[in-house]
This record gives sequence, structure tokens and C-alpha cells, in this order.
Amino acid sequence: MATKIRLRPEWLTELGGNVAVRSSLPKYVGPDIRPFDRKMTQEEIKARFDAETAAVYSQRKPLWLPEHDYAMGLVLKALEPYLSSTARFLDLGAGTGNLSRRILKAFKECHVTLVDFSQNMLNEAPRVLAGFERRYETSLQDFWSAEFPEARYDGVVASFAIHHGRGEAVYQSLYHKICRWLKSPGIFVCYDVVEGDTPALAELNEEGWRQFLRKRFPARETERILSNYRREDSPLSLQRHLNLLTLAGFSSADVLWKRFNFGVYVGIKDIPF
Repeated sequence: MATKIRLRPEWLTELGGNVAVRSSLPKYVGPDIRPFDRKMTQEEIKARFDAETAAVYSQRKPLWLPEHDYAMGLVLKALEPYLSSTARFLDLGAGTGNLSRRILKAFKECHVTLVDFSQNMLNEAPRVLAGFERRYETSLQDFWSAEFPEARYDGVVASFAIHHGRGEAVYQSLYHKICRWLKSPGIFVCYDVVEGDTPALAELNEEGWRQFLRKRFPARETERILSNYRREDSPLSLQRHLNLLTLAGFSSADVLWKRFNFGVYVGIKDIPF
């Protein structure tokens, strides 16, 4: 069954101040926290996004993410060296276009293609990207199976999308495709959920996030967020991501930032020395 988000009045006020902002609504709030014994399928995940209130995903400062503005800023800084006068980007799992908006605002001559499997989410993009109408296009596709022209893009980005992959083979196939889609030089930047490299490290990361959430949400809502995370997401560790990027043909790979079970990492294609 698709997840429904319940909007509560207390979520309309940002902690640390009394400014009411409707852009601060939680994302990972499922209908219940009953036990479950399997991960959601891609079809179930798609159904959830198709049934959600898309505007909830348009918020620019989500309360459930630590250091969000800083991490987003790193994504933009990483892209800077790879801009041409007519830079082109792919935004994989773009949703309503939050990351695309930042790119379009920061880089005045670029063009972004937003790729997502949910028409519901893409329908919200024109509102989020108002003022950039001639500099973006949307593509209704599942990026895991999508194909784009070889060596067409200066950069490929993703934010909170590829953690839905199931298994290293799926991630590696995607990274091979991204490497082909990129020009040389080119860059892939991902801001996403990541796993710990061992079960103990994974638990340490999750506990840090749990404590972060408890300062912002009631206890039961914190557990709803964590429950949906465990049911829906299948992240890899940063170590495994870097290994797969190297195997896919990226000449360099690195981690720019990590906080709890979130990270920003990059793959660089044929950077000149």
C-alpha cells in the first residue's frame, strides 16, 4: 500500500525559531510502524511516490536531514570545474526538482534534464523551477533502465534516489552507464543515504541520526521515519560506492562529506593533470 504523509501543525514551525514555514514538512512518515520482513519492491516505491502530495517534496530545508544546506553547497562546488559555456546536466531521480533548481540558479547558462519515474513528482517541477522554463526538460523514465547519448553531459547528479537500488550489481550497472553518458572530463556527484561499512558502524550511524531526529520530532514520528527508511532504502557504504565507481571507469572517486548515514561522494571521469 502506498505511504501517506500526515501533516501536523507542529511541523510547520522550524525548531530554533518561531517562523512558520510550510517548506519544513517531514518526508519519511509512513502509515504505521508494524513489523515487516522484506524490502519494498520498485513497483511499490513508485506507487508511493505517485500517491504522495508532491508539494511535500518541494521543501528546501528538510528538517530530517543534518547539515542539508552545507551538503547541497558541496554538490555545487564540486560541479564548478566541469562547466562549459553550454553545460548540460542529468538529474537522476530528480523528483520535484530541488537539486535542479539549485544548479540552474548557480550556473546561469546550463541546461538540466530531470529524470524520474513518477509523473506525480515531475508535475510539481514547473512550480519549483518557475523562471527557468527554457533551461530544463523532464524525462519520465526509471533511471535504472534509462539510456542517454554517450558523452553528452558535463555532469550527472543524484540526490536521495539511488539508495533504492537492490544489490551491488544494480549500482555497478548504473555507474557504468553514467560514465558513458559523461563527457571527458566530467563528474558525477551524489548526495544520498549511505550505509556503514560494517553492521556495527551502520548501527552507530543510525543511532546518531535517531538522536538527531528526536530533537526535532516526537518519538513515535522518529520511529516512523526510521521504519520507512529500513523498509524502502538499500544503501551501500561509501567504501563500496567508491570501489564501484572505479570499476565503472571513473579515474577518481572521493567522499566530500559524511554525517551519520548521509554522504556526498563524487566520481570524476578522465580529469586532466
